[in-house]
Amino acid sequence: MTTAQSTLTRREPKQQRSRRTVDDVLAAVQLVVKRHGTRAITTNRIAEAAGVSIGSLYQYFPDKRAIFTALHDQHVDDVRQVIEQTTDAYSSAPLEEFARELVHGLVNAHVDIAELHEVVSSAVPESALGFRNALHDTFGRALSRAGQDRYSLDETERMLFVLPRMVESLVHGAAHQARAALSRDGATSEAIRTVLVYVNSFQGNAQKHY
Repeated sequence: MTTAQSTLTRREPKQQRSRRTVDDVLAAVQLVVKRHGTRAITTNRIAEAAGVSIGSLYQYFPDKRAIFTALHDQHVDDVRQVIEQTTDAYSSAPLEEFARELVHGLVNAHVDIAELHEVVSSAVPESALGFRNALHDTFGRALSRAGQDRYSLDETERMLFVLPRMVESLVHGAAHQARAALSRDGATSEAIRTVLVYVNSFQGNAQKHY
């Protein structure tokens, strides 16, 4: 069954108890990962960790892919909230400051599902494209606020090509960084520094080549 088909056959919770069951199932996936690893994720283990029967789980999720799709949708909401909050809070800030806070917030939003990210991404392959498109729109609005007198049309187009792809890659890389030569905080700092170096390479309408 495809992801779309799984989603269509999923029973939507209407009562508070049903919504709690769905929330418990989704939260239980992280418990399974911590106890057994991503390769050991099964609906039986998820149901056990959630404290529900396998029959109750199947009422809302016909298979694992449906669970991963729901986790993806939950993650999209978290990312959207970070983008909206950062955009509102830094609406009049310089692009450099906005970019710094956006990258930091997005890394934090990805940390909680870092171990699950590859599994969820495999179940919902369009997720990376959706993230890039959201970043493209976000930076497009930020650049329009920066003023036409600062960035030329050519500079804006170049930045909108690079920034969404750069931020997507760096955010995912920093969120996955653990127990390596570079700490997660160190990876986050490097991600922010890389984005700022790129943004700061555009000074006014004078093009710089690197």
